[in-house]
Amino acid sequence: MSDAAIAGGVAVLVTVAVIAIAWPFVAPQRGQRDAVLSREDRRRIDLLERRDAAYAGLRELEQDHRTGKLSNDDYEAERRRLRAEAAEVLRELDALDSKPGERADAPREV
Repeated sequence: MSDAAIAGGVAVLVTVAVIAIAWPFVAPQRGQRDAVLSREDRRRIDLLERRDAAYAGLRELEQDHRTGKLSNDDYEAERRRLRAEAAEVLRELDALDSKPGERADAPREV
């Protein structure tokens, strides 16, 4: 085989690899996924993200307090705020998940 044939084969192989790797990022369905989500699903995702952020904030706050970065007063004030945020989000999630006539702990169809 000549050097040109080998170089051409390598070029084709590299092109195929680049396309295979990039395809999931440029495929037409990528932009349409958000359109498939219902308003309720988008709301649930937003609430779950807010819940996770409040939990992460509480963990970081606890660590900062243990290491002495926060005074007791600042710790308590921020802890109350983050717990209130988490509680509000959990209430909203519960209200979203429990529809009239359904039990809140009943399995939902997916």
